[in-house]
Amino acid sequence: MRRRRFLDGVAVAAVLMTTLAGCGSRETPGETTLDEAQVKGTAKFHGKTLDGGTLHFNASNAKRVVGARDATIEKDGTFTIKTLVGQNVVTITPKSRTKATYGLEYEEKTIEVKSGENPIDIEFMP
Repeated sequence: MRRRRFLDGVAVAAVLMTTLAGCGSRETPGETTLDEAQVKGTAKFHGKTLDGGTLHFNASNAKRVVGARDATIEKDGTFTIKTLVGQNVVTITPKSRTKATYGLEYEEKTIEVKSGENPIDIEFMP
């Protein structure tokens, strides 16, 4: 009888350990790599090239705890940045806040960055 209780206790402990181990093993979707790639492109707003401001690239994924990377938008609307491979959420800080650009800094674009060079134009339309 004592041996039976002991074996039952071992079985219950094994089931609990298996269940608890499974709870922590869920994978976060998306990339977990810290590999970087270059992104070059043009930033536009309502089809017009922006002539300044800053793009903020925030790598998506809870396991990649890094700060956002910033790219300056040049006078001709172009930008170049080295950011993490995988999904990046891009936001913008316009050169100046005007009625024409109101709300622009609240818009997000999600882009997929692959290894190597990435020619990506980003158009914001609030």
